[in-house]
Amino acid sequence: MIRKWLAAALFVCSFQAFSLQDAAEMEASSAHYIRDDLFVFMHTGPGRNYRILGSIEAGTPITVIEQNTEAEFTQITDDEGRKGWVESRFVSNTMSQAEQLPIVSEKLAESQSALQATQSENARLRQQLNDARQQVSTLTTTSEEQASEIIRLTAKVDSANKDELVTWFTRGGMVAGVGILLGVMLTYLPKRKRRNSEWM
Repeated sequence: MIRKWLAAALFVCSFQAFSLQDAAEMEASSAHYIRDDLFVFMHTGPGRNYRILGSIEAGTPITVIEQNTEAEFTQITDDEGRKGWVESRFVSNTMSQAEQLPIVSEKLAESQSALQATQSENARLRQQLNDARQQVSTLTTTSEEQASEIIRLTAKVDSANKDELVTWFTRGGMVAGVGILLGVMLTYLPKRKRRNSEWM
């Protein structure tokens, strides 16, 4: 039952395993493994006709001692220290899925943690962006109000200047009129006759 559960879990996680982490980056506990089949038999010699010492589960790390190319068997030592022969086709130098699973799970947890941190940072940056936009909007409104006030004050100053010019022109006109009037009046005033003092 455990083997079936392990095989199903490995099958589900295998897709994530290859997408998240290369096998070359993982630290292997051995250079050779029993290939990811259910299990293989270990024999006392390089052939199926030799006595079976027991079985080795898939993914078990092993040490290769000797390889018999004629019989296509490899002499190994398993993780329990047992020495025997297994079919060479079941020996692989690729890290087993059983050993990859905890490493990939750890990498997946790290990736999820990094993703959550990135999402939190994105949310914080979005909030800062919204605050900045609100400040820009407020400053824009204030700038528009100040521009309107400047226009109003400029118009008021221009109007005051015009009023002052009119006042000065009016006063100047009045002074000129009084001067002209006095000149006319002085012209028409009767002149006093001079007395001629003659010596007799």
